[in-house]
Amino acid sequence: MLIFILMIFSPYIYSKNKIEIISLTGLVITKNNDKDIIDICKKWNLSKEDINNIFDISREYDYSPYESFYQTPCDINGKVKINNEIWNFYINGGGMITFKKNNREKFLGCESKKCEAFFILPFDGMNP
Repeated sequence: MLIFILMIFSPYIYSKNKIEIISLTGLVITKNNDKDIIDICKKWNLSKEDINNIFDISREYDYSPYESFYQTPCDINGKVKINNEIWNFYINGGGMITFKKNNREKFLGCESKKCEAFFILPFDGMNP
């Protein structure tokens, strides 16, 4: 009975892919003229435990949620195993996560209040 209730009210509990971190490449900063954001990016760091938490609390999208998240010139990159396939991942400082394998992409977005501790720019749906 409990499983049935969880399946109805929490679709992400049973539909989420199992994501296993294989390696962390680290922080990549793209060229940007905004010195302040670059300085903030240089201090941004996520541990493997942080990244696992981000994957667990993020929402899966069927499309790129680029319009809903702020973008920073910094990403934390690495490799993960999703359903026995190796994918590259890119976690942007604005809360959007992209997985890439060949010409395929998957997207997560970290929207909850729990996400704020992990990212440079908190999610607000791009509301001014």
